[in-house]
Amino acid sequence: MARIPILGSGLNDGDELNALRSYYAQWRQNNSVMKSPFFALFKSFKELELLKNLDEGALRLYLYFGFVAGNENGVSWHSIQTIADYFDKQTRTIDGWIHKLVEAGLIYRTKDDKKSHTTFLIPYTNSILNLQPKRKHEADDQALIQDLVTSLKELAGVYGEIINVVHIFHWARDGRSKQPTHEQKPVNFLLFITKRTDGVLIGHRHHLRKSDKYGISQLYIDEVAVFDSPFLYKDKPVAGIAVKETYRLRSKDSIETLLGMVQDLAGMDEDVLLQHAQVEYGLISDVLVEDEEEEPEEQEAENDEGGED
Repeated sequence: MARIPILGSGLNDGDELNALRSYYAQWRQNNSVMKSPFFALFKSFKELELLKNLDEGALRLYLYFGFVAGNENGVSWHSIQTIADYFDKQTRTIDGWIHKLVEAGLIYRTKDDKKSHTTFLIPYTNSILNLQPKRKHEADDQALIQDLVTSLKELAGVYGEIINVVHIFHWARDGRSKQPTHEQKPVNFLLFITKRTDGVLIGHRHHLRKSDKYGISQLYIDEVAVFDSPFLYKDKPVAGIAVKETYRLRSKDSIETLLGMVQDLAGMDEDVLLQHAQVEYGLISDVLVEDEEEEPEEQEAENDEGGED
């Protein structure tokens, strides 16, 4: 079928496609410059088949809550009647849509001391959160971990049940030599893993800020080593995991690595850790072996040159 040249005879398919790409790109840029309100919908919404499994009404309502919620906290206060008026539906229909979103783990509804219900958007993928105790502690001790456990148990309705607790450590990395160093603050934190009823995992990280003088007995390790943590959970020692300093688990770009750890540790058999080398944890001045402060490769090279056959 012949095409009517409404846009001019000089326009070909390539020009039209380029124009469409440019149109969309500029539209996005315009909205960004104007800081237009938006609702972020991540690709995982499709990959988790939420897009596929939600019926039309519940999906439309989820988008509605997304557009009216605060962009920072995902909170909205629209009443069922307000929502029903918007969609031109009966309130019982909106109630049904809400029930399906709650079942899917996408929203949480509560009165929250207000006349109208408050709606919270709930994350639908795994995440990392910083965890703080309810009271101030003078030391990183067992009282601290008990405080953190209590805080999480009180919020089990939001985060789910605790399924694992681990102690993570790695040395700092010298900015010039790019080698591990014990002369700078190490990365030392507790990682509590909770699991919601819908299977979503959350890694709750608490940095042990009063443990800067603590470390492991080796400066150089191959990817992963394990140690006996001084902390207890359910009357059992918490698993201690030391990783290579190159992972830089305190940096902003380490979230993907941390999420991978959470996924692995959530279903981990404790015996799996036995395959890794064992190191000692304690005061650096007491446990760090001086001979380990030189990089293994350099040490081996020196032995080859001056050692015995």
